[in-house]
Amino acid sequence: MIHSVLIFNKKCQPRLVKFYTPVDLPKQKLLLEQVYELISQRNTDFQSSFLVTPPSLLDTGNNTTKNNGNDDDGAIQIIYKNYATLFFTFIVDEQESELAILDLIQTFVESLDRCFTEVNELDLIFNWQTLESILEEIIQGGMVIETDITKIVGSVDDLNKASETTSNSISTGISGAFQAFAQGGFAQWATGQ
Repeated sequence: MIHSVLIFNKKCQPRLVKFYTPVDLPKQKLLLEQVYELISQRNTDFQSSFLVTPPSLLDTGNNTTKNNGNDDDGAIQIIYKNYATLFFTFIVDEQESELAILDLIQTFVESLDRCFTEVNELDLIFNWQTLESILEEIIQGGMVIETDITKIVGSVDDLNKASETTSNSISTGISGAFQAFAQGGFAQWATGQ
């Protein structure tokens, strides 16, 4: 199962934080900082993109574990890929294949690249809705549901077209109300809707 998807830059500024297992906000922030510390210290020329999570990573001072008392935190893995200034990081359990997750990261980035044409960090900041939509087309509830880039991009394009149509009809209705109000025929316009 995929527990979390994190995208952050080389200054540990999060661009996407998505958890599929319940984690309270302070622990999310701590987890992000600890994952960043682990990844930023690695030399990608000589070290792989796979990390077995040390037990201290998930230990925040509570004696409770998230697996109903089972101490399986060692089975949690961090799989990441660095693209330009961003780290795309997946936190998964032992049920997921490391190479499949690396391929999934590649699929995610290629889908972003097709939606944004030469995707960069600013695209993710200012178009976070599209970023979230792409991720939701690929993963739901911690499980991979789609890996075909053409279908992912097509679904996101359909969603964007539908939202544009809805926002255009809303703005047309509002502008019509303002025009009717300015011309004194607002009551007539309102009864005609």
